[in-house]
Amino acid sequence: MTDSLREKLVYTCKDVCNLNLSEAEQDNYPYVVFDMTTSPLKDKDGVYAYSGDTSIRIVGTVLSALETLRSSIESAIETGMRNESFSSTLADVNEECTDGIWTIELNYTLKQYADWSEPVETTNTD
Repeated sequence: MTDSLREKLVYTCKDVCNLNLSEAEQDNYPYVVFDMTTSPLKDKDGVYAYSGDTSIRIVGTVLSALETLRSSIESAIETGMRNESFSSTLADVNEECTDGIWTIELNYTLKQYADWSEPVETTNTD
């Protein structure tokens, strides 16, 4: 099995926001970044799943807009990462403001139980 948690998370949120690794440079608000540390879960037969401790940070200056974005991200993850191949557990949510810049942090445990690859989108030429 291949660890696809990062790719699945980005794919799951693609219709809600542009989700980047936290190292990405951002020059306008709001923006959304994430950090994830994954580890394989093993038994006597080998790797049977992957677990990812994940922090998603939504950053901006208008709290109400960030809360709306937060709700959409939570909904996308709940819908897209809860099936026979993936699970998601929202551990906690933190909000803070420093110098007029709000940050909402969502802390998840994501798990992958089967191989996944991003679906190929086809276009109809009729």
